[in-house]
Amino acid sequence: MKPAIYAQNSSSLTEREIRHRDLAREICAEGIVLLENNGVLPLKANKVALYGAGARHTVFGGTGSGENNPRYNVNIEEGLKNAGIGIISEDWLNEYDELFERELALYKTNLKKAMRKVPLMQHMDYAADNPFYLPSGRPVTKNDNTGADTAVYVLARQAGEGADRKDIPGDYYATEDEISLMRSITENYKDTILVLNVGAVIDLSFLDEISFSAVVLLMQGGMESGNALADILTGKVNPSGRLADTWGFKYEDYPSSDTFSERNPEILQEDYREGIFVGYRWFEKKNIKPRYSFGYGLSYTTFNTEADYCANRGTKISVNAKVTNNGDKAGKEVAMLFVSCPENKLIREERSLAAFAKTMLIEPGKRDYISLDFDLKDFAAFDNDSHQFVLEKGEYVISLNDTPLLAVELDEDAVTEKTEAISLSDRKIDYFLHNKSDNAIPSDIRRGRIKASEIKCITHKYMVPEFEKNSEIDRIVSNLTIRDMSKLLVGRTYLGPYRHRVFGAVGYTTSRLFHKGVDAMPMADGPQGLNLTQISTKPKHNLFAIPTLPEALRHVHKISKLGSASDKSKDQELFYQYCTSWPSETVVAQTWSVNHARLLGSAVAAEMHEYGVVFWLAPAVNIHRNPLCGRNYEYYSEDPLLTGLMAKYVIKGVHDKEGCYPTIKHFAANNLETKRNVSSSNLDERTLREIYLKAFRIAVESEHPEAVMCSYNKINGVYTALNYDLQTKILRNEWGFDGIVMTDWFATGHHESLDELCCKAGTDLIMPGLPNIPWKIMRAYKKGLISKDDIERSARRIIKLSLMSHVNKISH
Repeated sequence: MKPAIYAQNSSSLTEREIRHRDLAREICAEGIVLLENNGVLPLKANKVALYGAGARHTVFGGTGSGENNPRYNVNIEEGLKNAGIGIISEDWLNEYDELFERELALYKTNLKKAMRKVPLMQHMDYAADNPFYLPSGRPVTKNDNTGADTAVYVLARQAGEGADRKDIPGDYYATEDEISLMRSITENYKDTILVLNVGAVIDLSFLDEISFSAVVLLMQGGMESGNALADILTGKVNPSGRLADTWGFKYEDYPSSDTFSERNPEILQEDYREGIFVGYRWFEKKNIKPRYSFGYGLSYTTFNTEADYCANRGTKISVNAKVTNNGDKAGKEVAMLFVSCPENKLIREERSLAAFAKTMLIEPGKRDYISLDFDLKDFAAFDNDSHQFVLEKGEYVISLNDTPLLAVELDEDAVTEKTEAISLSDRKIDYFLHNKSDNAIPSDIRRGRIKASEIKCITHKYMVPEFEKNSEIDRIVSNLTIRDMSKLLVGRTYLGPYRHRVFGAVGYTTSRLFHKGVDAMPMADGPQGLNLTQISTKPKHNLFAIPTLPEALRHVHKISKLGSASDKSKDQELFYQYCTSWPSETVVAQTWSVNHARLLGSAVAAEMHEYGVVFWLAPAVNIHRNPLCGRNYEYYSEDPLLTGLMAKYVIKGVHDKEGCYPTIKHFAANNLETKRNVSSSNLDERTLREIYLKAFRIAVESEHPEAVMCSYNKINGVYTALNYDLQTKILRNEWGFDGIVMTDWFATGHHESLDELCCKAGTDLIMPGLPNIPWKIMRAYKKGLISKDDIERSARRIIKLSLMSHVNKISH
């Protein structure tokens, strides 16, 4: 069977690459947040001194599934030079390069030695848990200043899949060497700018003693990071990013700080003691002042936002506002709508983000008009005792940013949804206690009323989902044996043959039933864009593929991605796949622009079509529960609404191309990386539904993604891949999901996470797939542990997607 190859034979820069490069730069600039500015920005200087690890060794994204391989990356030095800014500190930067190479070589040598004592299957986790920490570089002296008043210092951090960050210097905290360097910079230059090239929240206590003229949060902005940052620093783009997370004054301000991940005395039991009070919900409920609040961000201009109209029609809330630019520079503003709910039986957060909108570019003295709408039913609280969503009687206060606009009174309790109990646990969790709020409602705001009797209640029905049926699916299934169908339930990633060759693909569905009408579907990571191999040679065989490994591990094992080559390979046919490296999901969330989220999704779909990718393993919508989660860069926010809406519009964009399948992940409560394969996320049903499932629900119900990837962890002691409550009762019965559920890579086949029981729970596809798993499924079937219907139900779902995929239409 000759595989179809979609990669290009030419290395020439394409029009698509140019369009996507420009869009990546635009999105990154849109998501950069200006945290402090005494007037030094935008830059007036045409030359600066540049220092710090991130100046040339800019961190463009995290490690693991978030990695990708664009044609190039623009570091911060290059971006400033491209903008016409002269760099006078090249001697210091060259000296740093030498230090960096020495330290990296020593790290690789020590890692290789350490790996000899580590079991092979634990190498990836070990490398993730023992990362390379960027050296600081020496302090600056007056001899380093050769003629500039302005210095830029780039503080860089990297994290990723497989291990959580650590609350130590060099990671969450600045090192003494970094503090010494920062202090020396502020002592030797008049104007100083701190750029935070980080993936998630870090400690900024050093700002209490070291005064920078400006602080800019770049985060990890993908391939165009340097150019986008230069656009902000020079004023070509007016910063309009706003924080998607709360930045506390100290780590101990966060509720899970004393028990998260490696700090947990019960390392395999992660109790969500804070309940629904995550991020700003916790800070506001406990009256803890943050350093930078959720939604914070500065601009080079000033705005005035006023409501023109605010009213309710039943539970539907509508606000129209006008935003006026009162400054002297064009810019964009973000308006946020919050709802504060009454507290009777159920303790509530002080407020919840209910809607948001970003303006168009507003010229000085001009204005833009925006509309914000939401349904109060979407903010009903879940009652653990009755297993119902309830709007409690009382007044619901709607605020535009921090200004109360409307108080809507509900005359009686109203049940909005009736559900069955799910994912319950006997484990006793010592939840933090909270007092009811006593905030007074202003007497001069608009009032509205809602009658509970007019609110319709949804009563969910729970049943085994019906088979996917149509004439073509039925015809194919009629020619399949149970053994055939068991093969469909298992990926065919590391053992061919292949129908489609996508160099660097992280997985495939099986090709073994192509002769019976079921085509294979290639898959690619990840949330920052397609993670494919840039330059490849055609393999000499069509049987075996090496999985993608982190760069440090590829050094240890002396292997590279399958078929990878250099442009100088002789006498071999070369194939090229140049994909875009997009800003991290947190940067995308910081744009507060659903339009940009959709544009990103549509662009990814175009690259999927170009290179033969069917499943894009993104977006990832887990919540930023704690700053130290290793994959926070790969997720959007601490807030489920902001997360859900960003994912919704990314998926909407992917659906602009037929036959391209977004895969929303990791379902669910996957909020740490260390010991993720064996840890249990323990939480009550209310917390699970209101915080950790809500983003999934928003995206699934509105955009119907074709795939959901379950997570590694357990929830209340049950692995998610085997959790019928999650994969069937909630996902399919309550939310109407009609796609496939796949496992995360190697999430099953260990401990009590059994491959052969997945289909019974509603998990259809086992990834990446090993040759013995179909045999396990058949053995379980013969023992009566799973039924023929269980197997066929999953097989039919996979067949349906195979028939609809864009590569199927090409190959047939």
